[in-house]
Amino acid sequence: MRVLVAEKPKVGRELAAILGVVNSAEGYIECRNDTCVTWCRGHLLGQAPPEAYVSGGRVEARNLPIIPERWKIEVRDGDARKQLGVIKRLLEQADEVIHAGDADREGQLLVDEVLYALRWRGPTRRLWLSSLDGKSIRKALAALRPNAEYRHLFDAALGRQRADWLIGFNASIAYSRNLQARGVGGAWSIGRVQTPTLALIVDREREIARFTSRQHFTVGAALKTVRQEAIRSRWQIPEDLLIDGLLLDRAPADALAARIPGERAVVEKFTRKEHEREALLPYNLSKLKQVANRRFGLSGQATLNAAQELYEAKATTYPRTDCPYLPEEQHGDAGEILNVLGALSIAGVDPRRKHPAWNTGKVEAHHAIIPTGRPVPEGCSSGAHQVFSLIRDAYVRLFMPPERYETREAIFAFPEGERFRAYSRFTLKPGWTELSGADDEAGEDEEKETAGRLPDLEVGEHLECAAAEVAAKDTKPPRYYTDGSLEGAMVGIHKLIADPKMKARLRETSGLGTDATRAAILETLIARGYVSRDKKQLRPTERGCALIDTLRKVLPELPDPVETALQEDALADIAAGKAAVLEFLKKSAAHANEVARVLTDGALIEREAIMHRCPGCEGTRCAARTSKNGWAYHRCADCGQMFIDNGGRPGRRWEPKAPAARPAASRSRSRSPRRRRRAVG
Repeated sequence: MRVLVAEKPKVGRELAAILGVVNSAEGYIECRNDTCVTWCRGHLLGQAPPEAYVSGGRVEARNLPIIPERWKIEVRDGDARKQLGVIKRLLEQADEVIHAGDADREGQLLVDEVLYALRWRGPTRRLWLSSLDGKSIRKALAALRPNAEYRHLFDAALGRQRADWLIGFNASIAYSRNLQARGVGGAWSIGRVQTPTLALIVDREREIARFTSRQHFTVGAALKTVRQEAIRSRWQIPEDLLIDGLLLDRAPADALAARIPGERAVVEKFTRKEHEREALLPYNLSKLKQVANRRFGLSGQATLNAAQELYEAKATTYPRTDCPYLPEEQHGDAGEILNVLGALSIAGVDPRRKHPAWNTGKVEAHHAIIPTGRPVPEGCSSGAHQVFSLIRDAYVRLFMPPERYETREAIFAFPEGERFRAYSRFTLKPGWTELSGADDEAGEDEEKETAGRLPDLEVGEHLECAAAEVAAKDTKPPRYYTDGSLEGAMVGIHKLIADPKMKARLRETSGLGTDATRAAILETLIARGYVSRDKKQLRPTERGCALIDTLRKVLPELPDPVETALQEDALADIAAGKAAVLEFLKKSAAHANEVARVLTDGALIEREAIMHRCPGCEGTRCAARTSKNGWAYHRCADCGQMFIDNGGRPGRRWEPKAPAARPAASRSRSRSPRRRRRAVG
């Protein structure tokens, strides 16, 4: 008997429909040719919590670090235990297993960990699916590979899971227990990826808070040709007048603007070039989340949910991909897909056109997200329809002509050496940019300043300056992160690195988290009170700032995004078979040991831990505490003042009332016990 183990029930039912359903039972489906299809429900198993490694059911600071010699696995819940029993009974009858988990490293781990836990030792092959339509399933079933070929993916996923456990649990428990021992209640969460992500948001908040707008200046000149054509040009400010790339002193600009009207400038350089710009590559998950956030205001998690909904509805291909390229073998399906999308009637669409996105050599585990050629079911959510519109347009653009445009640039020299520049960009044929919204996310690096379409000029030609004026502008602060821009920052973490070789390496392979996990990381930070979402803006809370400030003083590598990106790079090497997972875990264990040692240092944390800002002295060490009667209040470690709790923050100052002077009679021995207790209270 052959048993297929899928990642989710829905995928299992799709596979069974293609194989031919004979009988449906609880937890599995019998199919033709002595085949049974069963499934997991996400992770049926999980790493046991730290409490499983200590006696007494509670991990104390003295128990740290916890570095398991033999890792313990637990069944997640009752439903998982029931389904695990179904799989176990099927494996006892099986001659062969087909691993049908999602086609990524987490999907590899999810099914493999079940097979290992149930001690399956028989032959196993791998079904690698990028789409759930019938044609793709049949093609994948005809191309099964030995599961052992994917062991590196399992190792990488297991390495990520255990490294997260080692760092996250040891750091979180050590920090929480330390502060709890000093009267600061609550639990703190520190994560290998979530903490450096929080650091990005905190740093942006601080950068905006520190920002001081500066006024800077330039000079614009209107130049007239002999044909009376007006050309707008801008002063090329000499380097010796610039500070941080800006002209901050208005005097040179005023002097120049007053002098050059009436002077003649000579054309020192004139260039005219025609360009072609192919349509943008189709979406991977990261880019899709960025554009959906900018276009529709969808959060990263909402976009991922919508993309998963479309995949399970068979309308689009597998969503958890970081690849924007497509296999050339699928190009032949374009005509059928474009016809279903109603795109063949769009001017310029040609299913025979082969965009550079069709490149099998650049496709890794998954290709870009594209339509499958099936319509979106009516019952799909509005978010799914919005996301589908992006995926659809990106696919259709691949079959439209490139945009053709012309750029012109002129440099003008005045008698005393000042140089002015004019630039223009003119569309000759719009090509793919005619499609609605096509340029929404494109051309970010293109020059924005233009002067209309520059006329033809000759080098050596003279033009008269008709007018000149000073333009004053104010510098603007950076913008708060949104879901989309944070996603871009997590992907582009290489931009924070100075070393050119390391920058190039991380640009190609790594970032913070993965395309599939970044949205969940952000939602975790929000759920744990470290980040708030104000409309589209992401803002750190005081709690989030406090955590990052403390860690930077005692363990600066924990909130360092670059350090975590290097770990992700190491995991990518494991997945590619270039590195051993045991060596990675050995380093993770050593790091966890150091983290626990530092974060259990009571004196260090007491000195460095930063809580709320004190309303009295404006210090930053006003900590939440709990009285013997269970009342929450705040006490400043610097000035000693106490404040009532106001929604988790220090409120108005709390001043214990001095006992009123008692009359002589009240101090006599004739007081009742009740009155005596009240006086003492």
